[in-house]
Amino acid sequence: MNAVKKAAALAASAAALTLGGAWYGYDVAFRRSEKRQSPIRTIPSGEPYDPYREQMLRNIDRLLETPYERVTVRSHDGLKLAGKYYEGAPGAPLMLFFHGYRSTAERDGSGGFQLCREKGWHILMVDQRAHGESEGGTITFGVRERYDCQTWARYAAKRMGPETPVFLWGVSMGAATVLMASDLSLPENVRGIVADCGYDTPAGILKETIRRWRWPEFPTYRLAALGARLFGGFRVTETSALACVHHARLPILLVHGEDDHVVPCEMVYALRDACASPVEVLTVPGAGHGISWYVDMPAYQTALLNFMEAHMN
Repeated sequence: MNAVKKAAALAASAAALTLGGAWYGYDVAFRRSEKRQSPIRTIPSGEPYDPYREQMLRNIDRLLETPYERVTVRSHDGLKLAGKYYEGAPGAPLMLFFHGYRSTAERDGSGGFQLCREKGWHILMVDQRAHGESEGGTITFGVRERYDCQTWARYAAKRMGPETPVFLWGVSMGAATVLMASDLSLPENVRGIVADCGYDTPAGILKETIRRWRWPEFPTYRLAALGARLFGGFRVTETSALACVHHARLPILLVHGEDDHVVPCEMVYALRDACASPVEVLTVPGAGHGISWYVDMPAYQTALLNFMEAHMN
């Protein structure tokens, strides 16, 4: 009997440790947290970012000073999602922008926003679920956000009308979001996808982050994945950008910094090779995560403008 009790106690302890580890993994990686949300004007420190810090801050401030209309939609699972609409010139295309993990559209899109304003394009910058003013308690690395992208695209098409070209543009997790939406049913006036430093799979970037933080992949990954399922209601292996672009219907422009130590540049080539639709790739030497725009603005702008011109109609 003592042996049975000891075995039961050990099993209970193991279960409690597993559950606690799963909660910790969920809390760190996936749960909404205002403390972990990067403030709009916070630029990462370090050599890759320092040369562009002042320019990025100026662009952020200019964006924050620009009048906008607050808009909302309801997600497929009932969340109120918020965005900011900046009106452009009559007949101009609309850029639908998605920011990255625990970030903001104002920071991640600060460079591209200036080009949009110069060109007179309409811009809709959204708060992804569990970020900013959008509802939701769980960040799903694109697994659920892909359907939010579809919802926003339908809103944009209805608002702007069928003659207005719409392009999806995402950075980091936002890039994964728009790529994961590439095999969904989207309005006909959505003409293309621009994905900047997106990861290939949620599981892959989770493992890469664990390695970068120098944590042991086992059992850290399994506990985090279990936490996502138990507390977030999704599986990190449920879908991926890599799987979705196999069935992509829209042309795609992939951009990646060659010195990206957050999302390895190798992932862009895996996405390129998997893509079923026309795809173009721009890699930027010397660019860290999410700053290709600033490191080589002429190359980025040329690639973007050529891509849009080719697929505008």
